[in-house]
Amino acid sequence: MMNIKMFFIFMFMMNVNLFVFGQTEAIVPPSNRSFSSLEKNVLFFADKRFKVTQSGSATLDLPTLFNGQFFPTYSSASINTQNPYVLLIEDIPLYHAQEGAWIGLTTRYYMATKFKIEVFDVNDGANQWRTIADVSNNAAWHYMARISPGSICPSKIRFTIYNTNDTQNRLGISELFYIQPEGAKAYDGLMVQYNREGNVGIGTNSPMAKLAVEGNILANEIKVKTDISVPDYVFEPDYELKSLEEIADYVKAHKHLPEIPSAKEVRKDGLDLAEINLLLLKKVEELTLYAIKQNEELKHQNIKFCHQESFLQDQLREIQSMKKQNTLLEQRINQLESKK
Repeated sequence: MMNIKMFFIFMFMMNVNLFVFGQTEAIVPPSNRSFSSLEKNVLFFADKRFKVTQSGSATLDLPTLFNGQFFPTYSSASINTQNPYVLLIEDIPLYHAQEGAWIGLTTRYYMATKFKIEVFDVNDGANQWRTIADVSNNAAWHYMARISPGSICPSKIRFTIYNTNDTQNRLGISELFYIQPEGAKAYDGLMVQYNREGNVGIGTNSPMAKLAVEGNILANEIKVKTDISVPDYVFEPDYELKSLEEIADYVKAHKHLPEIPSAKEVRKDGLDLAEINLLLLKKVEELTLYAIKQNEELKHQNIKFCHQESFLQDQLREIQSMKKQNTLLEQRINQLESKK
């Protein structure tokens, strides 16, 4: 009896081990009510990365549909079944479904009950719309359909929604997703928000700006857009250019140029790249005006000098002429005296 009992215990443990360590392929639909993640969602920030348009009798807030937060957006208007809500996503990166891809939506309230999900298939030049789901009686708060493995390569996705479970047929969606295991890097396009204000930090856990970087930044090109006016007004006729004496007095008193922040201010507040570059441009333009002014003064001095030189030459010629006349007069006087 003991051997039989031990045999059954052994078999039970083997089955438990198989159950615990056995693995099956499966995916849990992401929703407000599940813990399934969206790290392979190709549609993260689709409104910023792809071409997204919506049409029909209702509209939703597009950024909310693709931010991975599962916070719902609701339409204020009802869906007209004759003019359904249509959301089109274009320019999706091309990846074959391979072993499968999943597409769907989720919400808290006003869930779609009658809808269609289609993809534009470009596999082997197919170039045609294929229906992934055509649902008429959805009763759940989320929905997900599988794209057939290997045979489809979507470049566009289209959601068409006719009815919801709201009595006024308003629509609510928390998240739209296209889960493609081989088509997206984990959290592709997602920037982690570290605080309630939506500030993003790299190398810091307490960002004080929309993007705060604690360390060096390496880039091929940086463009700073600003509303500050480019200082072309410096070249206007009515612009009052300070004299160099005024600049010298200011520098002597403050140890920095007018309008340029001091070293103490920079240490305290940092540098606004757009502002400081425009201020430096202004100083370069002012220097150009000083150079132009100095050049004009040199021209006038040169002209004046030329006039003076010409006058002196005339005077010299006149003096030389007078000397000759004096010499002739002396000679004449000497001749007259010798005749006496």
